[in-house]
Amino acid sequence: MTGLRFLSLLASVALAATLTAQSPARVEFFLDSDPGHGRGTEVTGIHVGGNTLTFDLSEATEGAHVLYVRTQDDEGRWSPTVARPLLIDRFQDIVYVEYFFDADPGMGRATPVPLPEQDYKAHLELPLLLDVGHLALGEHTITVRARDRFDQWTDMLSRRFTIVEGTVPVDPDPPVAGDLARIEYFFDTDPGYGMGRPLQHPSTGTNTYVMSFDGLESGAHVLYLRAAADGHWSPTVARPIYVVQPSGRRITALEYYFDDTAPAPGQAMRADISAQTGEPFAFDVDIDALSIGDHQLHIRVCDDSGTWSVESSRPFTITTATGIRFTMPIAISARGGSLILADPSAVRSGDCQVELLDAQGLCLHSATWAQGQSQLAIPLARRHAVILVRVTDAATGRYVLQKLAY
Repeated sequence: MTGLRFLSLLASVALAATLTAQSPARVEFFLDSDPGHGRGTEVTGIHVGGNTLTFDLSEATEGAHVLYVRTQDDEGRWSPTVARPLLIDRFQDIVYVEYFFDADPGMGRATPVPLPEQDYKAHLELPLLLDVGHLALGEHTITVRARDRFDQWTDMLSRRFTIVEGTVPVDPDPPVAGDLARIEYFFDTDPGYGMGRPLQHPSTGTNTYVMSFDGLESGAHVLYLRAAADGHWSPTVARPIYVVQPSGRRITALEYYFDDTAPAPGQAMRADISAQTGEPFAFDVDIDALSIGDHQLHIRVCDDSGTWSVESSRPFTITTATGIRFTMPIAISARGGSLILADPSAVRSGDCQVELLDAQGLCLHSATWAQGQSQLAIPLARRHAVILVRVTDAATGRYVLQKLAY
């Protein structure tokens, strides 16, 4: 079978919200890899209300895929991207197809797949749009099998997949402030819908929120914010922030830059620190002008003596799916005469080179931190000789550069 394949989307809350929120100016889809907003394959003939979408999958390869769909309204705003697992296979003389998740209910007892009318002597190219709304988060297996006109069953075809988001309704157009039932925020790791730190109920108009940075270590983090109304959640907004723990001297200037630009002290992008009160504070890192991909963030501060600090650096990645993530969340500290490196999340892609540097950048000591090692301890021979620690991922070249506090 060639040409157009016709798929009726399953009744999912998220997709229903996507296609009925406002008059859509564009609906687009893509398989597996996101080409960027506005660069997917456009679906025509869309209107407000229920829609049966027609996808041209004639160029898709056989096997497991992920189908993504999103809309753009007439004001240029994009909905969240809805994802569904998709399996394309080709059979001969097939009269019945069924699938199941995880446990096998027995031949002929799984979920049947409607077959199009056609000559079954020809090959059947059958896209399966699978309803995963009832499955829990985590790892699952999808298995497909078919029966031909001679009552012979094919071998079973199985694929593993992971559900990384729940079925909480997400509204692509957040409701007005006066209708909000809850606003919550969290840092770095999503605790689940309704489990973040709540903010005071806002009033209609512009609102100023006060967030607590208690429990956050000094350094780079990601701040997430979302709102709920009438049982629907807005998309989660992500912003990179940098938490500063005040030292004995008053900070008079704080600036940052990206990648290899390296402007002179006082010439980089300035952060607003006017509201600091002597307590730990955070500033927003403006990444709007950066491209999607890997980057390096550099931070330095100036105290009331006019002295600029050595720089701290953290690698991060801008993605289309999650906005931003810091790629080496390594904790660096000194305890009991030793340098302690900890990576509980084990996100390093390979061995790391660890260097202890003096004020002039001279390497005083180096060691290898093997992949799979969650912690590394290095004895400190001279207490005040080491001021910088640089940890470089050998596989990617990305690095963490941090002043040693002890």
